[in-house]
Amino acid sequence: MLEATLMAGSSAKLRRLGAELRRLREAAERTQSELAEVLGRSHVSIVNWEHGKTRIGKSDLHVLLKELGASDDVREELEKLRLAGRSKGWWSVYKLPDWLRPLVSFESDASQITAFEPILIPGLLQTEDYSRAIHLAGPYTTPREVLEKRLELRKGRQRRLVGEHPLELHVVIAESALRLEVGGPAIMADQLWHLVRLASAPNIRIQVLPYRVGAHPAVCGNFAVLHFSDPKLDPPLGYADDAVGGHVIDDPSEVEVLLNMFADVRALALTEPESVDFIATVMDEYRARKT
Repeated sequence: MLEATLMAGSSAKLRRLGAELRRLREAAERTQSELAEVLGRSHVSIVNWEHGKTRIGKSDLHVLLKELGASDDVREELEKLRLAGRSKGWWSVYKLPDWLRPLVSFESDASQITAFEPILIPGLLQTEDYSRAIHLAGPYTTPREVLEKRLELRKGRQRRLVGEHPLELHVVIAESALRLEVGGPAIMADQLWHLVRLASAPNIRIQVLPYRVGAHPAVCGNFAVLHFSDPKLDPPLGYADDAVGGHVIDDPSEVEVLLNMFADVRALALTEPESVDFIATVMDEYRARKT
């Protein structure tokens, strides 16, 4: 079973800081237990710091780096990382549930996302009307009183797809997501036209997995893998959600499973040009029903 091990406050910057602390400790040939004794902290605290699960305080970082013989330059850089990991992101004003906060945080730091969606259009590619209809259909995960805030949040997340250094996005969407009528034919026609337009962007790749493929390796459900610019310091993370929330997946073996699943469905899916034609065909079917 895929489980989350990262805490709600985790971020790529905290993971990077933890990776550096682990590297320094190993270079100094010190154990986590030894450092825990020096700092008067538990062994679990050291483990959590090195995995970016909890924030390390300024005084603890100072003592730890002194104990490990870190240079002044290294101390300065790691203190910057500590402060960056402590700062609130743009999404903090939205009062996100604990299960959603890590995804938005890591998504903001990611350089690439690969994802498979069997039922819905991926959130980063949704129109506002489609997204609103989805939220209205699922009031148990999105109460009415926070609906507009969630829509604003989604638009904020979508801004990662444009700009000077846009997020690279590669999605495989099952045909069932195109056929599931959300909000009526007019909303679906506009949503699919939105996909056709986005597919022309150099940083966005869209493929469709048609019904005719039948059962496939990712039949179990949706997932995404977030990739970062320096995979040695920031290895890929997985994410999957269900009816009651989402789960960040950081176990390397489980992330590898998701990577393999994506590779399989990508190979089974239509090519990108074929996918655009397929989406346009389904879009025309919805448009014909509008009149």
